[in-house]
Amino acid sequence: MTKFYTVALASILSFSAVSQQLTVSKKAYKECSKMTINPIAKDNPAPTFGPKKKLNSHIQIAAHNKSMSLWEQVIGFTTYDNQTNNSMQDRIVLDNQEVAHATWNMSFQNNTTWTDRGTGYNSGEGYVWGADPYDRLEAERAGWPGIFLTGDNGEAYVYHSGTGTPTFAKRATTGSGDWTYTPLPTALNNNFIWPRSIADGNTIHVIALSEPTALDGTEVNGIDGNLVYWRSDDNGATWAVQDHFFPELSPDEYAYIQSDSYSLDARNGKVSIGIFCELYDSAILTSADGGNNWDYTIFMDFPMPGYTFDTFTDINLDGELDTIMSTDGTGSILIDMNGVTHVTFGEFYFYDDTPDDTLYSVFLTDRLLYWNSTYAADDLYEIGTIQESASDNNTTNDITIGQAPDYRAGLASMPTMGEDSNGKIYVVFVAADEEYMGDQVLRHLFAVTSDDGGTTWSSQVELTPDVDFDGFEYVFPSMVKHFTDILHVVAQRDFEPGLIVRGDLDDSQENEIVYIAVSSDLDITAAPVNTDEITPQFDYNVFPNPSNGMFGISGHNISGMTLQIFDSSGKQMVNSRMNKSNNIDDKQTFDFSFLPAGAYTLALNNGTTSISKELIIRK
Repeated sequence: MTKFYTVALASILSFSAVSQQLTVSKKAYKECSKMTINPIAKDNPAPTFGPKKKLNSHIQIAAHNKSMSLWEQVIGFTTYDNQTNNSMQDRIVLDNQEVAHATWNMSFQNNTTWTDRGTGYNSGEGYVWGADPYDRLEAERAGWPGIFLTGDNGEAYVYHSGTGTPTFAKRATTGSGDWTYTPLPTALNNNFIWPRSIADGNTIHVIALSEPTALDGTEVNGIDGNLVYWRSDDNGATWAVQDHFFPELSPDEYAYIQSDSYSLDARNGKVSIGIFCELYDSAILTSADGGNNWDYTIFMDFPMPGYTFDTFTDINLDGELDTIMSTDGTGSILIDMNGVTHVTFGEFYFYDDTPDDTLYSVFLTDRLLYWNSTYAADDLYEIGTIQESASDNNTTNDITIGQAPDYRAGLASMPTMGEDSNGKIYVVFVAADEEYMGDQVLRHLFAVTSDDGGTTWSSQVELTPDVDFDGFEYVFPSMVKHFTDILHVVAQRDFEPGLIVRGDLDDSQENEIVYIAVSSDLDITAAPVNTDEITPQFDYNVFPNPSNGMFGISGHNISGMTLQIFDSSGKQMVNSRMNKSNNIDDKQTFDFSFLPAGAYTLALNNGTTSISKELIIRK
């Protein structure tokens, strides 16, 4: 059968001797800490590329197919902007009453310790979410919360505190009541971090990484940072499986498992764990009997088993340097209604040309890849890419290393997957958008779909940016896995590409956690639904007006809104926001006296609706 897939425009960012190239400190990378990444010298010899994986032929996509979102709302804030080191957890669920519940890593400190870090939580009904939270759920510093619904009509999440085992948090009723907190049982002398969790009826599955020796942990089964598994068959009351490591993961292949480089799904008694390794085999562990017995299947073979750092990448031992293709660690898996496991992930290339120098080179790549459990190993297909600009008069992307913020991921990456009630598969992912490129290129959210179980895929459609404002960077999306006719997505966005916690090490600022609802048909001509009945209405007044630049803004539901000021030519002069407040009716004061005298337009935007007022400054 001929397989037809939607793929990227031809790009200089991968597969060629002019691929953009970085050098990475091996020690920083292995320790999962802040990495030092610098461009290598231009006279570095071009590598000889190793064997390429099987991929479908390139088919050009139309520029900027855009879907109109039904609803978009900021549901929380955080200064701690690292929602995951690699793959995302399930951070949003939908209960039987069609109420969405979401979690995220939250902090409001502006330092490097974030001692107040913990779980941000919000829920929404009929698209309208609750007030933005300012207090974490836990009494201790916490992180990496997933969220799921238990079989006894409760809701739960699992998080890590950095010591001991992950903590199982649960409350009996979704959306209300007190949480109870119980550490997972263990007999192993180790800490466990970066968990993943999911429920399948009354059964709860949890995996976490044993703390590596670089963080003062110990090896588990010969692997320095290994996956460990727990299972409860009674909604978390007891744990029938504890401290299970997977002998299928051989230390002869894996020296360690990278932080967050794994994904978990369970459905109708089947469990799948996706492992997305940069320097080892990428594979799925699958149990057909609810977690008792496991099979190991490679979907991307790493050609140098047991690879160790500072080893010359010579696959065939012929003395020639090889560049090796692998995953970028950001992957997602989904078990569909027929029991097929779908896998999607970002791409990664690297080589090591100088043993013992503590460095290796990686390449900036631009392809989102796909595989499912009916395929053979390395039978990979490209389903997404970066977005080529429609207005730069060429058909190649012009993104340079200096314009690509460092997420330690490809330029098409961070996927999340879901399935609707008709069996249609959806992949939402993050990709660089060349249409929005200044000092650094912005990443936006895109989606592709398959209505035949992954055999063919649609053209990619952009779910962002906002109609009223295009200057957002969207990363770390998570979508509801099972739904009827609406895609429910949460993501993190701000105005500055890159991260505070790692990578670019940008200056601290608030990041928004935003909820986006999109019609499952992804109709690019669809108009937004009439939000009059579901929108928390807002309005405001500016006073005194005219003034010398000192203005008051009073209004209804204006807390945390985006505030922009434009001059008479349309040039943006101010890009700020209202202070956050728990008051429905609020009044705030602003000093715009730095602006020259003249007539301006002031706009407040809640993510869906923008209201503009004339602003007069006289001096």
